[in-house]
Amino acid sequence: MSTSPRARSPVDSGALAPPPVLDLRDRFVTPPSPAAELRAFTHGLMPRTVPALMAGFCEDWAERGVDAWNRVPDRWGLGHDTGWWSMPEDLADAYVAPMLAAPAGTCVLQPNVHWTVQALLSCDGPFEGRDEVVMTEGEFPSVRHSVQRWAGLRDLRPVDVSANADWAVDLDAIADAITDRTAWVIVSHVGFATGEVIPDADLRRLADAAHARGALLAVDGYHATASLPQDVEAIGADVYFGGLLKEACGSSGNAYLYVRPGLDLRPRLAGWFADAEPFAFAPAPADHPEVRRRFLGGTTAVASMYHAVEGLRILLDVGIDAVRADTLAKGARGIERADALGLPLRSPREAARRGAMVVFEIDAADRLVRWLKTQDVYVDARRGRLLRFSPFVWNPVEDVDRLFDAVEEALATGAHRELPEIDEGGPVT
Repeated sequence: MSTSPRARSPVDSGALAPPPVLDLRDRFVTPPSPAAELRAFTHGLMPRTVPALMAGFCEDWAERGVDAWNRVPDRWGLGHDTGWWSMPEDLADAYVAPMLAAPAGTCVLQPNVHWTVQALLSCDGPFEGRDEVVMTEGEFPSVRHSVQRWAGLRDLRPVDVSANADWAVDLDAIADAITDRTAWVIVSHVGFATGEVIPDADLRRLADAAHARGALLAVDGYHATASLPQDVEAIGADVYFGGLLKEACGSSGNAYLYVRPGLDLRPRLAGWFADAEPFAFAPAPADHPEVRRRFLGGTTAVASMYHAVEGLRILLDVGIDAVRADTLAKGARGIERADALGLPLRSPREAARRGAMVVFEIDAADRLVRWLKTQDVYVDARRGRLLRFSPFVWNPVEDVDRLFDAVEEALATGAHRELPEIDEGGPVT
């Protein structure tokens, strides 16, 4: 289960020649031209249908009041009316399950991934006779920090697996770390810091290795969501979670969870919406018969669900395969330009292992990002030396060239280094 080294070689764009390129600017609210918004990995742009959906929420609340919990008009193409009470399941069945190639009844919307991970770690079953959680050092804080905080609550022992020397996920090391004491193996489908994809065949091998030891595999699919074809049954995931904030353009408050059919998880962190008979108001809780509903908490935040799937609807309409081909082609163009400037690539060069986000190394990246904003080019920086960009379905190829034309100018003139060290714009780049 080894990964191939990131040797410098011609950019592999996935044998796309000439590459198909999507231009869906008319489906999203894009910044005024000539601004280039290249941060889909942080927060997607707003679909043009969202204002009408939010107005619909106001109408439903105003006209129906409490009864909106039972029934509201179908504003999402479900083919049937829904209600605020059942929207987490109905929207997940209609849009999240097809995105994941998952059976109906296995997916549910969640408020955020942090809640989902906390709820998973609160399930006693996987920890019966086991106390280890295997994860890579490159997992997002929603996973890493949660596991570390739970370590003091149930004598849980985090098992960290380091990356290879070239920052790649070490699949052999992950498999070797799984023991008879392992409860969960948690990995990212696409790494948030590098954009590295773990191919489906490798995820399946990890699932098989975990199951052979009696452990469960959880896959964090946040950076794969709506930008990479997903098949949760093919990869053998026991649970798969992610969010609709980024490329799926569903904004905040909208994450999701898939639970493999037949997996009987019983989170202790469950709210009254997860109860078997919530309106019996019994003195003691009882697990809902549907496993996915057990992961609901207190009263669901309704407003955010109105716009949850609008971006996903667009991307499913054109096809996630087409979205994938588009991001690979535009990302390959960026890699070619970075190579020409001698900038070290921190993302995988080969298409099969590269997601929508591309990361390269450049000195004073944080100042460069701030200077690029003055040029109406929007990317972000990490650790002061990494620059990340993600050309997506609303970006023409010219946006990628605008980015690297500006980077080339900055490197030649040093204009970005003249910016003050303190930026008053806020923490989000």
